[in-house]
This record gives sequence, structure tokens and C-alpha cells, in this order.
Amino acid sequence: MKSFYLLVICCLAATPLFAQRTDTLHIIPHNKTLMVTDPSRGVNESLKWAVFPSKSTPYRKITAHITLQCPDGMKCGAWDYIDAVILRRTGSVHGEDKKQELVRILTPYGGWFDNKWRFTWRQDVTDWGVALRDSVEIEYQHTGYEANTVGWLATVDFEVITGTPVMEPLDYQPLWSKSFAYGDTARPFPTLLTPQTVTVPGDAKYMNYRINQTGHGMDRPDNCSEFCDKWREVYVDGKMIDHRQMLIVCGNNPVYPQAGTWVYSRANWCPGSLSIPDIYTLPVTKHEHSFDLKMEPYVSKNPQGGWFITANVFFYKSPSAKNDVALERIITPSADDEYGRMNPACANPRILIKNNGGKPLEKLTIEYGFRRSKKQTYTWKGYLSLLQTTEVELPGALAFTKDKETFEVKLLNPNGKKDEFPADNVGWSQAVKPPVYARDMVLTMMTNRDSTQTSWTIYDAAGVKVYQRRSDSLRSSTLYTDTLRLHDGCYMLLIEDTDNDGLNFWANPRGGYGYIRLFDMDKKLVKNFDPNFGTSMIHYFAVSANAPAITPETVFEFFPARTKNRTMADIVVDRPQTIELRFVDEKNVVQWEQKINNFTSRMFPIDMSFLPPSFYWVTLKLEDGREVTRSIRKVEN
Repeated sequence: MKSFYLLVICCLAATPLFAQRTDTLHIIPHNKTLMVTDPSRGVNESLKWAVFPSKSTPYRKITAHITLQCPDGMKCGAWDYIDAVILRRTGSVHGEDKKQELVRILTPYGGWFDNKWRFTWRQDVTDWGVALRDSVEIEYQHTGYEANTVGWLATVDFEVITGTPVMEPLDYQPLWSKSFAYGDTARPFPTLLTPQTVTVPGDAKYMNYRINQTGHGMDRPDNCSEFCDKWREVYVDGKMIDHRQMLIVCGNNPVYPQAGTWVYSRANWCPGSLSIPDIYTLPVTKHEHSFDLKMEPYVSKNPQGGWFITANVFFYKSPSAKNDVALERIITPSADDEYGRMNPACANPRILIKNNGGKPLEKLTIEYGFRRSKKQTYTWKGYLSLLQTTEVELPGALAFTKDKETFEVKLLNPNGKKDEFPADNVGWSQAVKPPVYARDMVLTMMTNRDSTQTSWTIYDAAGVKVYQRRSDSLRSSTLYTDTLRLHDGCYMLLIEDTDNDGLNFWANPRGGYGYIRLFDMDKKLVKNFDPNFGTSMIHYFAVSANAPAITPETVFEFFPARTKNRTMADIVVDRPQTIELRFVDEKNVVQWEQKINNFTSRMFPIDMSFLPPSFYWVTLKLEDGREVTRSIRKVEN
């Protein structure tokens, strides 16, 4: 098959999450593949062949790394479309076209992203190891109807860890894979998604019931299925095993801010995220099992929405080990894109652990700390059944001695026993030192009109509140100034908004404009917090009597960021100086330039009535050559 496209990196060394030597393959069927829409069809595909190990090579774990970035000389895609990584044919071009969705991606509103933007998500796809063997055709599918002059560069990297499987895989059976109408009396949901009965392989002892489900479309009266909060029930053999509401909060999305309505809660998905599958690990108890899924009864006045559901059941032999724990991820401190909201961090590390053993995990010893430094020890107690995961917060502050450190974690003695597969018990991450501030600072908060929604709290490394501004103590459109006097150590500033739309959200101009900023005692701005933060923002910082000098930050914000004629520009600079503003439209044409002499920090009006409607990149240039770019949209009158 000379036409196959293949990029494989083979390593016989430690990966970032494993300390012992283990075989790792990076199989990359799509490497910065340009994906644009096909408006004539609403879908565009890129199919590439790749070569996975043969069936004689056991898989320990497979992780799909999905990276999107802006193409050179082209804007990122502007809309939240459904993308997918799909398993097509195996063996050869004459193989069966399986059309099985491996990963579902919901693209971000990329209108504000510049050409340096990129983001990587990860998802465990080990269940699909039973099919990812030898020659495999992988499709990247991009949907949507926007102009094909914008798009994405898509990279799909399958990280394959070989070794003793957690459970030996046997086979899988597709259950459903389509969009199901919702609220349509002519096509009731229960008649479209019908129960499926599956014959179990003879050696199977366990099964993973894996469901990817997202709601799309808007109707009346409840804006279903994208924005409605309806329950779902999952059944096996007629018995309900799960009941939950499908609406999830999107305001803590790690991809932020975005150009669209990224903060709105949605039906089991968020713009700029992967669809997280629900996986139910269950014992096999008989020769056949039936599977069903039910939605809350609903009748629509104008049915337009539906549920996009793919579901499969995977069969396995018994677990290979009784006592086997794995370190899945280091959340803080970490440089991973997905944990950007919580990093850099200097206290209370957070990790994700998983029980891969046949016995429930009830006790575990955890060692952690920086490389070549004394480690701390923590004893975790809880209850994790087979393949369950949990986040663990580890106590204590992290004493940085340089700007970047290697943070290490080691899991020991699950249930007081020797781990039967220790290769995945040790991991490390890149830890970046948080900023170090002087002991005395000033925190200013300008409330917006929705003053009862936003609050802030400062905690020390022990989790004790040291300063706080509660939302019920604030008045609208009011400036609050608090002098902070702190002892040396690590602190966390938590900013929260109960309406999930921060202090400045373009789709809520009635909510007004606000901000939170940190100044030193000389009134120099040391930290500006993006007011378009959604649900919450975490900022770790250290305090020291010997804090280094900090280069003052520059503020450049618009309110509103979508206007017919006029907007307000909020600019904060460290000293009076000449500034320049340059407005560049979406065709990369400079439409307006303005120079202001002897400018001092303030909010001031900008009249855009003479500019044509367009999306604009606006660059603020300072005397020292520094530039800050923001976006604004001029709409039709």
C-alpha cells in the first residue's frame, strides 16, 4: 500500500508519565492536516492510513492527542462545529468500512485567536485497541457551513503504550451511531433508539458500556437539544444503572476566552472541548446482555433538535492483576493545555489516579515533590472499583528554587500490597514557578451591573481564608480597593461568578463592565485578570520580602466588544506616553490608525461609525515597542 501516509515515532524510553522503561509508539495519521468546511455538503473528510502494531503486541494504554491550531495565513474557524476522529477501514482498501467514532471534538469559537494559537486535548481510547491493529484508515471529519477561507490545522497522535493489558480485550459490538430526533411527535425518541441485545464472547468476564452523547439544535419552548436541561437514564438488562441531567457548565472551559457564546451551559458538551464518554464497567453475568438508553419525555412546538449518540460495548477477560493502581495525570503543577486555568501552582498538588486491579482500591501511599528534593508523603483512603478514577489533592506548599522544576509523583503499596504493574505508578510534570509579589499589595475590583454575582477570596497554602470580598457585600458599578498585607508563602486568589459570564461578556452588554487588578504600593499594575473569564479564575502567587521587580502589565480592553457605532477602550499603561491604535479588518486591511500623545491610563470613547462592518483586530503599540492586540466587531446599524 504505497499510498499510505504514516508518521511513527518509536521510543524505548520513559514517556512523560512513566518512569520505568516501556515501549511507546506515537502513531500520527494526521499531522497538521488543513481542515476547512465544504459548505455544499456541510461535512469535509480527510482520510489517512496508519500502521499500528499487530495482534501479537499487547496494549497497556492508548491515548489520542488531538491538536488544533490556526493555519498559516488563514484565520481559525469561527464556529462551534462537530468534528470527529473516525475508524474507517482496517487491513486494506478492500476492508470493511466500520465508520466508528473514536473521538468527538467540538471546535472552539476561534474568531479571536491569532496565528500562534494552538491547543491539545487528550482522551483515553484504550477500548478501541481491539480494532487498532495493523493497517488502519483514520478519518478526520470536519463539519459546518462557514466560508472555507477559515479553518484548522488538525493533528491526531495515538500514543500507544505496550505491555500487559489491564484486561485482555476480546471483541466489541456497536449499539447506536446516529442523530436521534428529540421532541418530534412524528418521530418519538423511544421509537428511534431501541434496545439492543448482544451475545457475549465465551471468555468475557467484564464489559465497558461506552456512550458518547451530545445535544444539538434549538427549538421551542426549551431550546432543545443544545441548551435544555433534560435527564437521561442508562439501562442494562432492563435495570437502570445511571440517571443524570445532561446540561453541563461551560464557563470553566480551559479554552478561554472565545469569540462566541462559549460560557453558555450546553447538553453534555462545550465549545473547544472533547466529548467525554460515559463508560460503565460491568461484570458479565450471562450469555446475552441488553442495552438501552432513555431520555426525559419532551414535546417540541417546532422540533429541530436532537441527540447525537454513538455507543458500543467492549468485552474483556478478567483483570490481569488484583492490586494495580495507575497515575493517570498530574493536574497541578502542570504545563498541559487542559489544566491552564489552574496553573502555574505552588501549593496543594492535584493528581488523577485509577484502579486497574480486580480488588477495590481502598488505601494508597503517595510520594511527591520536586526532583532532587525531599519528598512529601500522603496516605489516601477511599474506595475505587475496577477502572474507576478519582482526583486527589495533596497537602502542602511547593518550594521553588528556580523558574522551572520537575515535579514527581510516585504511587506505592495499593491496599498495602506490592503493585503488580509498577511501570505506570511514577510520573512527572513540568512545574512553572508562579509570580512572586511583595508582601503589601492593593487589589482593586470594579463591579459590573451584576454585582451580586462576582466575588473573590484569597487562601493560604493551608486552605485558610485570609481576605475576601463576598458578592452580597458589593454594589453595582462601584470601585472597591483593598490593601493586602501578607506573610511570606504561597497563596491562591479565587475569583468566582455565579452567572458563569465573568465581569465582561460580549453577549451580555446589559451586565456592564468590571475588572479585578493587583497593584503594588507604587500604583504599578502587577496583574490584570481577564474580565471575560466565565465561571471562575484561579491565580496562584508567592509572597516574599525579597520579591523581584516586576515589569508592569498593560491593560487593553473594549466594552462593548460588539457595537454598531461606539465603544469604550480601557487602557492602563505604566507612565504617560504616546500610544498608537491600529484597526485591521478581517481581510487584513488597515482601516484606521490613531496616535494619542501624552496618554494616561483611563477609559475613553471610540467612535467607529465611519468604519465598515467587520471583525477588527485592534493593536495597541507603546513607546517601548510592546504591542497588545484585542478584537472587536462592528455590526450593521
